[in-house]
Amino acid sequence: MAATKPKGPAFLRVALSLLLAWSLASFPGVTPAWADEREAAGLAAAAQTAAAANEDAVAVLRTAAAAGEDPNLALVRYAQQLSDDNAVGAPLANAMMPTRYYLTNLGQVTSVKFQNPWGSCWAFAAIAALESSVLKAQGAPADDGVFWSDPGSVEPQITGLTNAVDYSEHALAWFAHERQTEALAGAQAGEGMIRQKTTLGTQMAGAAPWNAETEFTSGLSMAAEGDVPYTYLTASGEPYVPDAQKGDLPWWNMVPNPDGSTPEEPIAGSADARLQDWSVDASLRALAEVEVTGSMALPSPVKTSTTVEDGVSKTEYLGYDEAATEAIKQALVDVGGVSIAFMADQSKPGSGSIVQGGSGEHFSYDNWCQYNGVDLGSDHGVTIVGWDDDYPAANFTGTASGQPEGDGAWLVKNSWGSDAFFDALGYPDDKKNWGLEDADGNHSGFFWLSYYDHSISSPYAYEVSPNGGYQHRYQHDYLGIAVSPTQTVAPGDDVRFANVFTAQGDELLRAVSARTFSPGETAEVWVYVLNADAQHPTDGTLAAPAQSAAFEHAGYHEIVLDRPVQLAAGQRFAVVERVRGVTSDGSPGGYLNLEYCFDASLVTQISSAAMIGQAVANDGETFATTDGKEWFTPAEYEDAVTEAQGGTALMHYGNAMIKAFADDDPNPAPKPVDPVPVDPSPGGDPQQPGALEPERVDFGHAEAKPLSKTGDAATPAASAAATLALGTLASAAVAAFALRRRRKG
Repeated sequence: MAATKPKGPAFLRVALSLLLAWSLASFPGVTPAWADEREAAGLAAAAQTAAAANEDAVAVLRTAAAAGEDPNLALVRYAQQLSDDNAVGAPLANAMMPTRYYLTNLGQVTSVKFQNPWGSCWAFAAIAALESSVLKAQGAPADDGVFWSDPGSVEPQITGLTNAVDYSEHALAWFAHERQTEALAGAQAGEGMIRQKTTLGTQMAGAAPWNAETEFTSGLSMAAEGDVPYTYLTASGEPYVPDAQKGDLPWWNMVPNPDGSTPEEPIAGSADARLQDWSVDASLRALAEVEVTGSMALPSPVKTSTTVEDGVSKTEYLGYDEAATEAIKQALVDVGGVSIAFMADQSKPGSGSIVQGGSGEHFSYDNWCQYNGVDLGSDHGVTIVGWDDDYPAANFTGTASGQPEGDGAWLVKNSWGSDAFFDALGYPDDKKNWGLEDADGNHSGFFWLSYYDHSISSPYAYEVSPNGGYQHRYQHDYLGIAVSPTQTVAPGDDVRFANVFTAQGDELLRAVSARTFSPGETAEVWVYVLNADAQHPTDGTLAAPAQSAAFEHAGYHEIVLDRPVQLAAGQRFAVVERVRGVTSDGSPGGYLNLEYCFDASLVTQISSAAMIGQAVANDGETFATTDGKEWFTPAEYEDAVTEAQGGTALMHYGNAMIKAFADDDPNPAPKPVDPVPVDPSPGGDPQQPGALEPERVDFGHAEAKPLSKTGDAATPAASAAATLALGTLASAAVAAFALRRRRKG
């Protein structure tokens, strides 16, 4: 009798066949058609969301330009609103704050400087905040206990301040609109912001508060004042140092028009300092006196709503946010000074009338205080250095806005000089006589700003390391948030983004950075050591398993890895991150965290004064996904967004905003050691047989394997395929099921 094959139930044969097909579809090198369709669908959905957000941002920019506002500040209020509106959960409770608190009294504020002849207030505000943070981190000799024990006895110290740290506003103001060079940024050369106008009168163009974060967190533009002083270059290339005794004109000299107003462009042939060369050598951009480890993009006390209709944006005031005021107070106590943008009566000395006594439109010169209850825009940058909850609302007298709705004001450091500043340099006749007066009647350069001022926006504080940073920094994102600190939440169940780097030596990867965009968000991090032929950021060995960190405020953050990753010279590694969010329709999603900039031709069309950005993303540097499996590049994303916008490019996209930090490995090994559990003994003693023993993985000579579309190469495809080919159908199905469980875990 001929042998017959056993006949199992039909459903078992069908099930095994389906399992086999499922497993084959999951192996590297075997990509089903539906995977491509899923990838296209995820990318298209993300692109559609970005396209709508881009159109709104362009409308805000156009509306501001049409109203005559500074286009470089057009997105300040809009960006603030997006950040505050997307806050995750309730704000964290702050400790009980005292009625008064002044960093000046603690030796944690440097002396008032002078920004003329340029509109570089934003750089002075950021540097003042940075200097304050450094002084606080260094433990400036002061006891703040009096603010809690007897606040009523404390008056703010506004003169005789320290210059123990003094960083260069000139370096920051100059390099914020200079593109990266190959000598400094390598393959990212050309990335950054530039001015459209390149006249002498625009050498030191204005910028937004977040431009400082971009430079600081890249380890750039934090030179000492002595290395890049705030002055121009002489014919010999040396910094100009005027001698008042010899009758030299000061470096801030500006020649007015016959009617006394200051011309936008310096008068040709005059002694205007803006006709001189204020450039800074590109090599000085890398000078950094301090390591910035975090930025705190704080909420604004001003709640607003912006709507876009028919290409025109409209912003309305919704009310005062007391929780945001408390958040700024907490930052002052914990970190240091807080830079802000607001609407002043004038954006720099000489651009409007300074009234001696009486009131301007929103400023009382009798009491040196401001309450603007009208404007939601901004034209000036300053630094909050203290507060007084009891500052009387009645002091804001004689202005267009009248009195604010309650008591309370910030003590604010300006950049319009002080009497002491001009006296010290030998130019007493140039005093602006601006700011609160001390006991001797000297003007200090400080003023009071009501908690309820409608124009306060973009509060920023900087966390610093008093002991320096890591030995090696890896970064592709030199543009960062220079255009705007906003990101669109892309729809998707598992939105992730990643940067790939190559180790320059035998190193230990110790930390990575993450950027969040609203209060209360959490960043998740994975680190992969990549195979030699890896084409996606998860094609390799998971060297640092999932690690998460929650952040009270939006901003730049550094996350110290729980377990450092050992890297060999030349080894590629990937940092993968996820920052979840919710889309405008309430569905789950996350940020792609890609750099971006407006299209240059679009910016030129909107305003000749606006800055132009350029993003650079090279092949193999950055990847993103909306489902955790199908990866796409910034170029592919940009093509999809442009298609969603009808073929018109409004934005260009760069790398993911991820940096990595490493130190030299004191005990380099040709093969990194990765402890794995192997049959632990009852006592768990790593010295005993069967306890935790190191497994050596040869990262530098990984076996070449076919790549999957998903980039998941954790399974050896060749051996798995061989098993399936040689084994029975049943054993293949069981193996496939077990593999699927491992990959899901």
